[in-house]
Amino acid sequence: MVNIGAIDLNLLLVLHVVLEEQSATRAARRLHVTQSAVSNALGRLRELLQDPLLVRHSRGLAPTPHANALRPQLARLVQDATAVFEPPASFAPQNSTREFRIAGADYCGVTLLPRIFELLQLRAPLATLQLLPIEELMNGGLARDIDLHIGMPPSVPKGTHSQALFEDEFVCLTRREHGAAPRGRMSLKEYTSLAHIRVRVLNTTSDPIDRLLSERGLTRRIALIVPHFSVVPHVVAQTGAIATISRQLALSFASDARLAIRAAPLAMHTRALRMIWHSRSHTDEGGKFLRGLVKEAADSVRDTSATAR
Repeated sequence: MVNIGAIDLNLLLVLHVVLEEQSATRAARRLHVTQSAVSNALGRLRELLQDPLLVRHSRGLAPTPHANALRPQLARLVQDATAVFEPPASFAPQNSTREFRIAGADYCGVTLLPRIFELLQLRAPLATLQLLPIEELMNGGLARDIDLHIGMPPSVPKGTHSQALFEDEFVCLTRREHGAAPRGRMSLKEYTSLAHIRVRVLNTTSDPIDRLLSERGLTRRIALIVPHFSVVPHVVAQTGAIATISRQLALSFASDARLAIRAAPLAMHTRALRMIWHSRSHTDEGGKFLRGLVKEAADSVRDTSATAR
């Protein structure tokens, strides 16, 4: 097997040009090298290919049958190599059939995805959007083929870029029959007396709500742990349990007449919701388009939430 790494591939360019020009002098002029450099390259190629390649005749250099057989391959190689250095084609959203891949917990699916998809349908109607489970980020998924991660990570991984979308406050999602006015603030005593639902993403153990309570010497009883936010409203509506979730998420569930949103007993804010992307896609025009779309969607959702307060 040929060790391609040990071969100077510039030799193939020289042969391609000499075959086109059928003159070492004209080839040297076109390649901006000396004629002796072209002759030396041909000598090395003859040794490597075990063929004379070009022989002198009255009108210049005549290719051998083997050299003639190589012409189409050499032309394709030069064309392909040239294409590598061409600037990438500009991204045209209206004509793009690209599949955009976003990874995130179902928080993203419930709060942002409808608006992101709506905008994508308007701006890039032929494109596809895929929401991947957050587990896809494990083992370097963002570095391979995931365009964007939307979430509330405690830190931003090395080799990535991020942009904050918005920060939200925690509220309590309860069954409407809990007594107090739907938007009334729940007391700490009432809050800690109830059974709580916690959403645990990627087996995280740290919880900002429990830390705040602990600072006051208080605890709450976690009665149910689930992996997805989307199951929360169904459980809350049918049981006496409550869930402390972001206002954005609670508003997404508020159309269920069985549910009420109540202010949390402590002023508690979520981490900033961020979009995170790998350095490999930082300059990609399609990636920039997607990030602009997500930012526009997030601004729209945030503004709608502010109006609903």
